[in-house]
Formats: sequence, structure tokens, C-alpha cells
Amino acid sequence: MEISENLIEKIYEAVRSIGQSELGVAFSGGVDSSILAVSCKESGKKVTLLTVGFSSLRDIEVSKETSEKLGLPMIYEVISLEELEEGIKSVLNVIKFDRLVLLENSVCFYYVFKIASKQGIETVLSANGMDELFCGYNLYRNYFGDEEGMKKVMAMLVETARRDKAEMDKVATLWNVNYECPFLSDSFVDFAMKIPLHYKIKGKDDELRKHILREAALKMGVPESAAMRRKKAFQYSSGIHKAIAKLARSRGYTKKKSKVLGYGGEIEAYLKNLASPCK
Repeated sequence: MEISENLIEKIYEAVRSIGQSELGVAFSGGVDSSILAVSCKESGKKVTLLTVGFSSLRDIEVSKETSEKLGLPMIYEVISLEELEEGIKSVLNVIKFDRLVLLENSVCFYYVFKIASKQGIETVLSANGMDELFCGYNLYRNYFGDEEGMKKVMAMLVETARRDKAEMDKVATLWNVNYECPFLSDSFVDFAMKIPLHYKIKGKDDELRKHILREAALKMGVPESAAMRRKKAFQYSSGIHKAIAKLARSRGYTKKKSKVLGYGGEIEAYLKNLASPCK
């Protein structure tokens, strides 16, 4: 059996391990979340795609287009800056974060979980783990040619994703939602880490990467526009990074003021002061 066929089988196994029949899928319109959506649908699950945008409908156009091609319902919300600040405060109260990306993703999922809760959806799935396991990050290009180094990076990123998932669980609890990442399960991780690296990344100049995963996606019926779409991190595709920067500036945190206060930038100054119990 071809590696891509084995991979498809393992994807379905991971999804079937989720016992619930009605699921929400955190959806960006890219290859990973599209694979998750298709595998849930083909496994007989009732699937609703969930996504959020910040300040503009442009942030969710790709998701809408892909959801229509998949023939799956999608529910979305566009979050205003005022709403965003309330969400950030709620997330800061429950998670520990050492990286801005974790906070931004947690805030995105805060609103995904909120949508799920309002729709009566008790379990939300995400495709977290795919970038870690299939060389989705640019970081892997730096290690190309050093197989041992790349495997160590992969193991480290998977462990980080699992720790992040534990923080995200706290956010899900705020909305009484169960959060699952089937592609971070032990069995799927063990399988994926054994796939030879040349099936995932072709060279230092490989800007697409995740080749075997994209091949599997096409065989599963994921639209080519989604299967071959280059990675764009959730915090950028959703527009949350720009929205937080805009929010920071609206609260008076200019680059100059932030440096005077001893921070690296507007976002750091804004978040640290927002998190302060004195504020």
C-alpha cells in the first residue's frame, strides 16, 4: 500500500476515535482543516465548520469558498475590536502563555468555542499537529539536510503543540466545550513521525512543503485550491494579529511609548498592561 493510502487510513482512524457524532471543526480553508472536515464527513459525523474573522469579512472569504466546495455548513462571526478586548481579558485570566502566537490562537479559539456553545455543539475539533508532523513550518527549511536535527525539531514542536492544547482546554471550559486534536494522538503521531522526511519537504527552498499530506488530501476529495494552498497561520488568516496591533494603538501604545515603558513593541506593552491586576 502506498504511503499516502496508509496516511489516509490513519487520518480516518484518528477521526473515528472521537466518539461524538455531532462535531464542530475549527476551519481556516487550508489543507489541514479541510482534511479534518472531509474525514469527519466521510466517517458519518454531522459536521459544522466554525471560523472567525476580526474587523473584516475579508478574513473569512477563503473559508467560505472552501466550505461551499466541500458542501458543508459554515458558521462564522466577525469580531469587533471592542469584543476582541473582552475576549483577550477572558483568555488572559485562564491561560499561561510564553509566546504571542499561543495567546493569539487561544483568543481565536475562544470565539470558535463561543460559536459552538451558542449552536449547542459540545465538541470542537482542530487539525493542530499537521504542521508539526509534516514540516509545515518554515523552520524546517533551516534544518534540511540534517535529518537528526529535523527529527528533534519535530519532536519538540509536537510536545509544544500538546502543551498548548492543555492551555486551550482551559479556554474551551469557559464555554463548556470539549476540545479535541485527533492528529496529536499517540498513534497518529507515532505513524506520522516515521514517514520519511523527503515525502514532506524537498529542500531548503521548498515553500510549499507537506507534500505527502497534500497528495492524501487530493485523494480524499479536498478541493485542489485548498489542498495546494500555502500555509498561512491562523493568527494571520483570521486577521487577529493585525486586530490586536490596531487595538493596542487605539489604547495609546505607540512604538515610542512602548519602548519608553521597557517593552519590545505595542502589542507586548498592551497585553502586559491589560493582564496587570492593577489595570
